[in-house]
Amino acid sequence: MDSIIGLKSGDDYKLFISLEKETEALKERLFELYSLYALSKNFNLSLQLNDLFSRTIDQLKESLRIEHFCIMLMDEEKNELKMRKEDESTCKEAKDVTFKIGEGISGIVAETGEAILIQDVSKDERFLYYKGKIPSIGSFLSLPLKLSNGKTIGVLNIHKRETNAFREKDKMLFNSVAENIANTIERARLYEEAQRDSIIDGLTTLYTRKYFIESSYKEYSKAERHGELFSIVMSDIDNFKYFNDKYGHLFGDEILKKLASILKSNMRQSDIVARYGGEEFIILLPKTDKDGATLIAEKLRTIIQKTLTVKIPNENIERITITSGVATYPLDGKTVNEIIAVADRFFYFGKEGGRNKVINTIVTDRISTIDEKRLNKRYSTALKIVSSIINQLQSIEIMVNNNWKLCAIKDISKKGFRGEIEFEAKIGEVYNGKAALFSEDNLRDIFSVRIANVKRIKHNRYEFGGEIIGGFDNWNRLFKLLPR
Repeated sequence: MDSIIGLKSGDDYKLFISLEKETEALKERLFELYSLYALSKNFNLSLQLNDLFSRTIDQLKESLRIEHFCIMLMDEEKNELKMRKEDESTCKEAKDVTFKIGEGISGIVAETGEAILIQDVSKDERFLYYKGKIPSIGSFLSLPLKLSNGKTIGVLNIHKRETNAFREKDKMLFNSVAENIANTIERARLYEEAQRDSIIDGLTTLYTRKYFIESSYKEYSKAERHGELFSIVMSDIDNFKYFNDKYGHLFGDEILKKLASILKSNMRQSDIVARYGGEEFIILLPKTDKDGATLIAEKLRTIIQKTLTVKIPNENIERITITSGVATYPLDGKTVNEIIAVADRFFYFGKEGGRNKVINTIVTDRISTIDEKRLNKRYSTALKIVSSIINQLQSIEIMVNNNWKLCAIKDISKKGFRGEIEFEAKIGEVYNGKAALFSEDNLRDIFSVRIANVKRIKHNRYEFGGEIIGGFDNWNRLFKLLPR
C-alpha cells in the first residue's frame, strides 16, 4: 500500500492509472474472448435448430449478460422477418410481430447487412418499438445474421430499458456473436435437411421405406413387450404402368402426388404412411386390430375411388383406384418381415382377383378352375364379398344425416347382415343403405335396414346386426351376386 501511495504524485501516478486502465481493458477483452469461445463451443454441439436456440438463450443470458433480445429469421417467400426465438418478456409481447425487408430498424439491417446501434430510440423515427408491442425500450442494437458467403438470413436484436446502455465497441463483440449464430443456424439447417431427406420421399413427401421399416421395428418392440398388436396395409395404384407408359412419367408423378396427399389427410397422427417403392404405398397402424385396419383400408379405397381423378390428354377423365392387403401382428406373423410379406401376398391376390379391393385373409392358396372363373365373374360386379375362397371385406354404405357412411360387413343373409360402423346407431332405428360398387350405376338400388342389436367394440366403432325391412328387390338382386 505504501508503494502505491508513493506513486500517487506526478508522472508516476499517471503511469499507474494508465496501467490500471489497460489491465481492466485486457481483462474485459479476455472475458469477451472467453465468452465467444464458450459460445462457439456450445453452438458446435447443436445439430438441430431447437437445441441451438435453447443454447443461444443460455449463452446470451449467462455469459454475455443479455436479458432482452430476439432472433428474427428471413422468410424469403414473403420477403419478411419472423420471430424465431426470443427471451420470455419479448415472447409474451411481440412473438407474432413481423417486419418487411426495409421496414423498421430490423428490416433495414436485414436489407443492408450492416449493424445499427441506437443509444436513445425516442430520437430515431425509424424505430417502431416492435410495432408498439414493447414501448419500454431505451437503447437498441440490431445485428445482421450473416453467413460466411455474405448472405443475410436474419437479425439478432438486443435491447435495454435504459438509454445509452451500449458502448460503440459492443457492436464488434455482438457482430461476432451474430456471425457465430448465423453459421450455426445454417449448419443446423443443412443437417436437418439431410435428416429429412433420409426419411421423406422427395416426390410424394410421404415417409421413405427406410423410415417405415425403422418405425415398424419400434412398434413391434412395444407390441411384444406390452402384448399389443399393430397392422400393416400394403397398397398399389391399379393400372399405374399403363398410365405411366402411355402418358409419360410426369403424368404418373402427378397421380402419385395426388394419392399421397389423400393418404396423408385421412390418417391419424400416430400412423406412418410411406412410399414403399414405385407406385406402392404402405401404412403402419399402431394398436389397430385386423377389423379396424381393414375398415381404414376400405375407407381409403372408397375415398380414392370417389375423389382421385385425372384428365387424360385429349381424352376423358379417368378415375384412379387402389388395391390393398391388410396383415396384423401377431395374427398373421411373428416378425415385421412376416407381416409385410403377408400384406404383400394379400395385396397381390387382390390384383389377381380384379383390382380395386381390400384383402385381409386367404383361406386357401389353391383355387380350382371353376372357382377362379366364378371369382372373376362375381368380382366383375364390384361387390366386396366374403366367400369360402376369400375373406375380403364387403362394403355397404349407410345414410347418416345426409352423408353416406362406410359399413364393413362380416356376415350376410337374405334377411339382413352383421357389420361394423363408426357411429352409434340405436336399436330400432332405420337407415337407407346401398352397395359400395366400383361404378356409380347402382346408386338407385336403395334398401332399408333396421338396427336389431348394437355392441360397442372400442372408441367410436360399433358392431351391429341389421334386418332388411324395405327395398327387398334391390337387396335380393344384391344378394344374388354373392357366391354361395
